[in-house]
Amino acid sequence: MGIFMIIGAIIGGTVAFVFNVSIVLSLIIGAIAGLIIGYLFEMRAASVKETISPPEQEPEQVQTMQLREEQLDINKVRVQTGEVKVYKEVVEENKTFTVPIKRQELVVESGDEEVYRIPLKEEEVDISKHPVKVNEVWITKQQIEEMEQVKEMIKKEQARVEIHGEADVHEEK
Repeated sequence: MGIFMIIGAIIGGTVAFVFNVSIVLSLIIGAIAGLIIGYLFEMRAASVKETISPPEQEPEQVQTMQLREEQLDINKVRVQTGEVKVYKEVVEENKTFTVPIKRQELVVESGDEEVYRIPLKEEEVDISKHPVKVNEVWITKQQIEEMEQVKEMIKKEQARVEIHGEADVHEEK
């Protein structure tokens, strides 16, 4: 209401300046005119509110229906999807090596008939085994983030009106 009074006073001051009338008198008349205009606007707004408000009915005639819809709660749960077993396996394979060996051979040529004993020697292959590190395997787990699209059907209640006979129904949205 005060804003209309101020606007009226400004308009009254402008009128006083244009028509060369007393400025004090014009401010007072403008303020009074602003109050009257403000009062008329408020009365008009109140009548519009009354026409828009829902009709007043007795409490037992007004009924409400709640409409609901499903909403999704999305959570993540850690589940075991499998297990990996890492172990060493002994695999046997045949290896063939060629190793040069030496041996002694006795050569007898005719000559004196004396008996001689000469020891003969030869090399034999002796194999021994021992483990040697030839490789190393690192075992680690790493976190990988992927985007997964999830689709789910949800239910939603909607109000429907079925008219039987000659019922008078006014639908407001």
